[in-house]
Amino acid sequence: MLTNPYIIALGIPLILLASGAVAKKLVRGSEWERFDFFLGVEFTLAAMSSALIYVFDLVKVGGNSQTIPQPLMEKFAATSVFIALTFFLLLWVLSTHQDWQKKNHNPKKQIIWLGFVSNGIGAGLLATFILIVKGV
Repeated sequence: MLTNPYIIALGIPLILLASGAVAKKLVRGSEWERFDFFLGVEFTLAAMSSALIYVFDLVKVGGNSQTIPQPLMEKFAATSVFIALTFFLLLWVLSTHQDWQKKNHNPKKQIIWLGFVSNGIGAGLLATFILIVKGV
């Protein structure tokens, strides 16, 4: 089970990102708050940084050759489209956080928008990059 590439590819980033909630609580030094678990921005940035690093891996694979193989060009194209989509969704997640972070008078909608929608977008982007763009 621990050698399954899908568990490794998804489990490790999710565990590290979930530790972000613990880190927020520890840095603040107070009790748990629901804001500690609103990690949509962090998930989205992790997906974007992974894709940007992957571009450099692709460049290394291309090496100094005069012609770039078609499969490598397709990976460059897919990664570029993914980065553009991730950037747009990062802006959307940031604006959602700006709208809902301080709306404490409606905690149910805040949890829906920040806990489920924003986290879901970020986690979905990370999973999409790992499973589809880069592939395991």
